[in-house]
Amino acid sequence: MKKSAFHFFFFMASFFILTLVSCSSVKKRTWNDEVIVDKKYREFAGRADAYLCETGFRGAVLVGRGKKIVFAKGYGFCDEKVAAPEEFPIGINTTFEAGSISKQMTAAAVMQLVQAGKLSVDDKVSKFFPAFEYGKKITVEMLLNMRSGLVDHINSADDFFPKNVYRRIEVKQLACEPVEENLVLEYLNNAPLLAEPDSTYFYCNTNYFLLARIIEQVSGMSFRDYMQKNIFDRCGMTHTNMEFQKTDTRGYDYKGRYYSIPASLALGCGDVNSCVTDLFKWNVLFTNRKVVKKKTFKKMIDSESYGYGLYCHEGSIFHTGVTNVFNSYNGFYFDDKLSIIVLSNCTAAKVNTTNVARNLHKIWTEK
Repeated sequence: MKKSAFHFFFFMASFFILTLVSCSSVKKRTWNDEVIVDKKYREFAGRADAYLCETGFRGAVLVGRGKKIVFAKGYGFCDEKVAAPEEFPIGINTTFEAGSISKQMTAAAVMQLVQAGKLSVDDKVSKFFPAFEYGKKITVEMLLNMRSGLVDHINSADDFFPKNVYRRIEVKQLACEPVEENLVLEYLNNAPLLAEPDSTYFYCNTNYFLLARIIEQVSGMSFRDYMQKNIFDRCGMTHTNMEFQKTDTRGYDYKGRYYSIPASLALGCGDVNSCVTDLFKWNVLFTNRKVVKKKTFKKMIDSESYGYGLYCHEGSIFHTGVTNVFNSYNGFYFDDKLSIIVLSNCTAAKVNTTNVARNLHKIWTEK
């Protein structure tokens, strides 16, 4: 046996002995376990784990095929600044800010209301916000597929808000304090258009903030209550919430600071806190047309670039999420019915979840 082959065999044996020991208290692995490995995919799991350990990954990953988890594991600690971080390791049910992964859920909520006949993707935004100057030019569909031409109230906050308001938001954000609920709507009319509506794709969080507010008007429920009842509860996402700063993990920027985007600004566009197991449940039910109907699902992904809350590319749908000190990735490949979910409590400069997901997919295709 060659030396490299021996080392690989030794690693694989050690890895699975440890995995079996960690799960020895139960006869059948459940989603409450710290590590899940499907015995059919042990070689893939071993190679994936080796890659994640060697690169110093911090966060949680899950790879699933169909309705079955192939490999799921947490790496690192929930908060590196607590007195004994090793006492709080990241597990497969540990929650992170999911960021813009939230958008596909908001889009699905919109389409549930469309299915119910309470809303149309052709409705003008002016129907819901009569005072909005550009509302007569913009439709619900333009919000969904990022073609409204609106300026982004998060990524271009200095263009959206007056300077004094923008500065106040910065101070509040760094202090982890909330801002007013209706701040975006208050300044919506004064924000410039970056492009003529429906003329071009431009990624903009404001689109999904407005969709969340439309959901509230049409459903008669708060956005949080609607999502809890019709998305999270429906999918069995028991670890998921939309509560400001309520995550199991904390991350820090290059200056060692922890802070979150104020919840009232992230509404509908990046306000979901979740874990890899809950996002997998979402993937399974969403792609199996249990959240929206088959025809609706097809409409949501009928694009060569950005559909309704999702990027669509070469037989896959995916979305990334980047908040101040978290970043995330959720992808689904139709050919293999393969989910790859990566969440990290690190900035993208330190741990890039998109690159991690792509490398896991590469390992999968080489298995």
